[in-house]
Amino acid sequence: MLRNVAGVLLTLLIAASLSAADFGLTELDVRAGESVNGFPNWNERVLLTWINRARVDPQIEMQACGPKCAEAACYKPMPPLTWTTALNRAARFHADAMTRQNFFGHDSACRIVSNIDALYPAGCDGSASCACAGSGTTAWSERIGLFGAQGMGEIIALGADPNASFYMWLFETSPTPTCEFTGYNGHRWLILRHSGAAGAGYNEERRIAVTDFGPGSAPYRIPSGSHYPRQAASVEMWANWYDGAAPKSAAVVVNGQCTSMSLRRGSGTNGAWSATVSGAGSGCHRYYFSFIDSAGREVTYPVTGSLGIGCEEWNSSRTTASCSGTTTPSEPEPSKQGRRRAAGRG
Repeated sequence: MLRNVAGVLLTLLIAASLSAADFGLTELDVRAGESVNGFPNWNERVLLTWINRARVDPQIEMQACGPKCAEAACYKPMPPLTWTTALNRAARFHADAMTRQNFFGHDSACRIVSNIDALYPAGCDGSASCACAGSGTTAWSERIGLFGAQGMGEIIALGADPNASFYMWLFETSPTPTCEFTGYNGHRWLILRHSGAAGAGYNEERRIAVTDFGPGSAPYRIPSGSHYPRQAASVEMWANWYDGAAPKSAAVVVNGQCTSMSLRRGSGTNGAWSATVSGAGSGCHRYYFSFIDSAGREVTYPVTGSLGIGCEEWNSSRTTASCSGTTTPSEPEPSKQGRRRAAGRG
């Protein structure tokens, strides 16, 4: 299915639903938030964080979308999507292959070599000379399967950055209020209604974003987190929390200093928390998210190590701090929510 929206080609395919148990996925595909050989990168973290941020309270986004999202009333809060490295790798490979081979679509422009998972990215950057075994095409779901994952859907966008790509998907125009997946609202439907896992891929050279959806397992209590923009004097920090009980406190630790986070969207048990950090316009600033659960135990994202502003996206170093004394988060006030609806959109 192909559509052209405002001169930007956006595409969507969706497959039948499958359960995580069908593929033997464990509770944590990787240690949450940690990079595995450079997967995910900052762009890809933002995409998952924005997806989960939208899912905790879709009506904030739908009010911002306005009449374009005719089926807005269909969307209710949903659990977060978990991250899997296999989907991440399949999605980024496709973004790289589209860049190197100069095409744009779901199906690959050649027959992909059977061992692409072992070759990519160190032994193959997505170019036809190493990625292709012959002429023809490789179906999008078959390509995802070559990376050891099961594809249930895929969305692609060409945007200025991950934020722009995300809102191309989420705010696509749909003329019908019917509560079902259609050729008009398919990107939004996958983002807000899919259950399971996702893995985003991003090519910075051509600014292509791909997100692949598949079956998933029980999410880590902090399923996603990142900062935006990439580096600026003032940076927004966002993280999701998903648990049977609200946390006692939430903070982001930047360069060993705690900054309290507030619940901006959703509920205490399924919400998006945020804080604004200043002074990050230059240099390297390492951070991690620290939540104190209802039993007084710390839960961090990433599980180990730290993320970076202006430097290496993830590494194993961490300057710790005790943030248990930060202000106990509270439910967002409706009046403040309204003023925050456009936060993070570019």
